[in-house]
Amino acid sequence: MTEDDSGVVVTWARGDTTVRWSGPAGNVEKQYELPPQIVLAWREYDEPLVLEAINSAPFTPSDNAVVYRADGSERFRLHPPSDLVYERHDMHGFYAAFLQDGRPLLIMVTRNAGDFQGRIDVETGEIVDT
Repeated sequence: MTEDDSGVVVTWARGDTTVRWSGPAGNVEKQYELPPQIVLAWREYDEPLVLEAINSAPFTPSDNAVVYRADGSERFRLHPPSDLVYERHDMHGFYAAFLQDGRPLLIMVTRNAGDFQGRIDVETGEIVDT
């Protein structure tokens, strides 16, 4: 369980396939076939947000991370920038994320080009500062 100044209390442990959170918009529960790799809550522009990297299996789709509003509605699905690798199939997707200075720093893993890091632009849903 994590609690911070995001206004959202997340109840989830690594390996669980159910993610729950509560906050100003009520209680939310999400269930997945495979456990999420990471779940984070933070506040940006006075809006509580929850990030879930859904599937960490090898060769998962590169859009394997989602940002939700506090009410559980999807704000956007994240896509790694396509210009980071020569071939689109080389991008495995989001591998990890952690809070740094109160905002998520995302780690993207590739097949041949090494790993990249970047941040979410919550206005556009794009990954920036790679």
